[in-house]
Amino acid sequence: MPAEDTVFNVLYDKYMFWSILVGIFTFGWMFIAMLRYRDGVEPVENMEKYHIEVGSFPVDSHNTKLEVMFYVLPTILVVWLTMMALASNTAVWTIPSDEDTFNVDIVGKQWFWEFHYQEDLTWEDESSQIDVNWTGSMLMVHTHGSEATNVTVEIDGVETDYSIDLAAEMLTLSNTYFDRELHSVITVYDAEDNLLHTWEHLPAGTILSSAGGQHLIIPCDESITLDLFSRPHDDSNPAYVGVQHAFWLPEWGVKEDLVPGLEAGTVMTFTPNDAGTFPIRCAEYCGLDHSKMIGNIDIVARDGTDCEFDSWTNRQGDGY
Repeated sequence: MPAEDTVFNVLYDKYMFWSILVGIFTFGWMFIAMLRYRDGVEPVENMEKYHIEVGSFPVDSHNTKLEVMFYVLPTILVVWLTMMALASNTAVWTIPSDEDTFNVDIVGKQWFWEFHYQEDLTWEDESSQIDVNWTGSMLMVHTHGSEATNVTVEIDGVETDYSIDLAAEMLTLSNTYFDRELHSVITVYDAEDNLLHTWEHLPAGTILSSAGGQHLIIPCDESITLDLFSRPHDDSNPAYVGVQHAFWLPEWGVKEDLVPGLEAGTVMTFTPNDAGTFPIRCAEYCGLDHSKMIGNIDIVARDGTDCEFDSWTNRQGDGY
């Protein structure tokens, strides 16, 4: 089941509520009528005139209030459900401007996903013990009583290992320049090489791939726009433009097709609120290794923020 603050879940709950209500009324009245008017039960007063015999015309009878109720109540219910559906449909298909969203291009190939970042993202694990501060040429890692012993600094694919000053509970590097144009990752480990903390800077232009086990990483509490494209694995055959895929995020109940040959691509928007790692699936058969079209999406907090946003309150303003 998708997260509770998604359009899918809100609609599911509301439609389920009204379906149960209508079902209780409909089947309740049906069983009452079956029991009350079954054969052998004492007839209701004045019901003899409604007895039908061969060759006689049935007596005309009606109840104006009951007939009006049978028309008015279902009409109100249908109008209400339609309004809910239209409001949610508008919320899903309203594409926000690029200035108001975090944008990533998703490219589907046979048989993996590529994630092309259109803007910078600097994020850090939420932790009360470990904190990374990298400004200019000064890098400081505070461990605050944690079990951290080692730090690995990776800049543009080049890794360097450092040991933490356990007495000072920190690591200070004064000649390590933070270049915003380079992909940089800082990972903190304990003595048994268990990963304790991650800080990462993804510059615009970074390409991650599920083929290498990399995850799609996006910030929480922001409107996300994914532009979706289907591409061939290579350009050896100009006539081949790729195959149909469907990018599916079960956690948010959203799915969108990737159409081969459609240069403008398709668009998916959603707003993740809770930090965590969630699955990516392909919901369209795309060839022999379709089952390999899987991946993961990490919802993270931007450096200096957290994911404690009240998502329920935010959703109430969306009209569904």
